[in-house]
Amino acid sequence: MKSQNNIIVIGGNHQNTLGVIEALGQKGISPIVIIMSSATTSYVLCSKYIKQGYILSQESDIVKTILSVCAETEGVVTSIACSDDAAVLLDNNHMRWASNFTYPSTKQKGDLYQWTSKEKMSEVAQAIGMTIPKSSVIGDDVALDNLTFPLVTKPFTSVKNGKNGFSLCKTREDLLKYIEQRQDKEPFQVQEYIEKEFEFQLIGCSLNHGETILIPGRTNITTTTGFNNLVFLRYDKYEPEYQQIVDLAKDFVQYTGYSGLFSVEFMKGKDGKNYFLEMNFRNDGNGIAVTASGFNLPYIWYLWQINGEWEKEIQESSVRTIYMMPELSFFSAMVNGEVGFVEWFKDLRMTNCYLTHFRDDPEPFKCLLRRSHLTRTIISGLAKRTGLYNFIKRKK
Repeated sequence: MKSQNNIIVIGGNHQNTLGVIEALGQKGISPIVIIMSSATTSYVLCSKYIKQGYILSQESDIVKTILSVCAETEGVVTSIACSDDAAVLLDNNHMRWASNFTYPSTKQKGDLYQWTSKEKMSEVAQAIGMTIPKSSVIGDDVALDNLTFPLVTKPFTSVKNGKNGFSLCKTREDLLKYIEQRQDKEPFQVQEYIEKEFEFQLIGCSLNHGETILIPGRTNITTTTGFNNLVFLRYDKYEPEYQQIVDLAKDFVQYTGYSGLFSVEFMKGKDGKNYFLEMNFRNDGNGIAVTASGFNLPYIWYLWQINGEWEKEIQESSVRTIYMMPELSFFSAMVNGEVGFVEWFKDLRMTNCYLTHFRDDPEPFKCLLRRSHLTRTIISGLAKRTGLYNFIKRKK
């Protein structure tokens, strides 16, 4: 017997994918999950909410699996992308999908990849009135004479890159060294380094290519590790003074014609300006904080796709203050001395949402814990902090 409706969650073996599974599972929806990986196991697939789980590395196998699900479903098969690679894969194969399959996309099918270009995003953001850091493109003909240091390097697109390629170059010599050590010779973006007060994200959902755009609140990120914003954060309703930047973010989404889950990232500079950084055309890794606050965006996206009571769900949703901690990575950062113990313990006491630990679905966290080599991390971190690590190195 064919299923009435199905939803496919596709992404990597990480917290982003797990967060969407938890959001849907809390509403009684059991998704089909495709983990894009060459690994043989996945802690994400330990979730009790999953209907079926696959670990696939080849694009052809992913397409074949999605088409098989469509053939076995009488109603709508919708999808949520949990990585840049997954979002682009879905859109690039738009000509191959069955008529009952829907996925996040812009109005122009097959157009999503070009929107992942940070240069294109910056141009559009500036055109609609956002403030952006001064940026340039470094290509084959390297011209560094007009650059101002320090600056930040960024890959042209996050597809196949993630946060790889991000680097702080304080001097011309740092940049030349970065260029020399790059494994590829593709063009990349450089942006002026802004002294920041904090970072924030507007995590949302766009329906019908921007006709309805939901942005319930904002994250507040004061502590970052490198260029990773999956750190301890606060999520709450955005303050009235952020209404203008929220409106500009909605203008940006409407300009792209995008439908789906998204996040728009900003940096609050010490000069008081809100600097646009980028838009992610997928579910955000911090999206579970929005779900925990009382606004289940993945479920709303699902309801809209199957013509369910999505407006009622929005009316019954609200936002409460959430303090979210990525429990394992933040603990490791404390052990390694990147975060002070007092700060870590203070944040831990405030935490009411974790990135991978869920009381009603504990198996993914248990599985992750078994594979995390936590004991080794603790010993290594303590050795570094006590000076034993350097002593051992000298002995060798």
